[in-house]
Amino acid sequence: MNTDNTNSHNPEPADAFELVAQTMNEFREDMDDYNLVGTRIASRTRTIMLAFFGILAISSVYLVYMIFHMADNMTVMTGHLETMYDRFGSMSQDMREITSLVDSMGNSVTGVPVIAESMTKMNGDVIAMNGSVYSINTVIGAIDTDMARINMNMQEMTASLYNINRTTNAMSYDMSEMTAPTRKGPMSWFWPR
Repeated sequence: MNTDNTNSHNPEPADAFELVAQTMNEFREDMDDYNLVGTRIASRTRTIMLAFFGILAISSVYLVYMIFHMADNMTVMTGHLETMYDRFGSMSQDMREITSLVDSMGNSVTGVPVIAESMTKMNGDVIAMNGSVYSINTVIGAIDTDMARINMNMQEMTASLYNINRTTNAMSYDMSEMTAPTRKGPMSWFWPR
C-alpha cells in the first residue's frame, strides 16, 4: 500500500517541475526579447544623440564664425565713422578759413582807401575761397564714399543676423525632430512635453 501511494504521488511532482521549467523557459525567452528590444532602443537613442550633438557642434561653429564676421564688419564700420569724423573736422576748419577770408574781404572793401589794392586783395580772397570750396567738395565726396561703405557693412550685418536667425530656427526644428521618438511610444508619459 505504501509503495502504491508513493508511485501514485511521483508523477504529480514531475509534472509540476516540468510546468515550472517550461514557465521559466518562457520567462527567459520573454526577457531575452525584452533585452533585444531594449538594446535596439538604446542603440537608436545613442545614434540620435550622436547625430544631435554633431549637428549642434557644427551649428555652434557656424554661429561663432558668423559672430566673428559681424564683429569684423563692426570694426570696419567704426573705422569709417572715425574717418568721417576727421573729415568733418577738416571741413569745419575750411569753413573757419572761409569766414576769415570773408572778414578779410570786408575789411579790404571798407578799410583800404585805394580801390586797386582792395580789388587785388578781394581777388586773392576769392581765389582762396575757391580753394576752400574745392577742398570742401573733396571732403564731401569722401564722406559720400564712407557712407556707401557703411551702408554695405550694414547690409552684410543684416545678412549675418538673418543667417544666425535661420540657423537657430533650423537647430530648434532639428531638436524637435530628434526628440520626437521620446514623445511617442510606451514611455512617452515619462518625458516632459
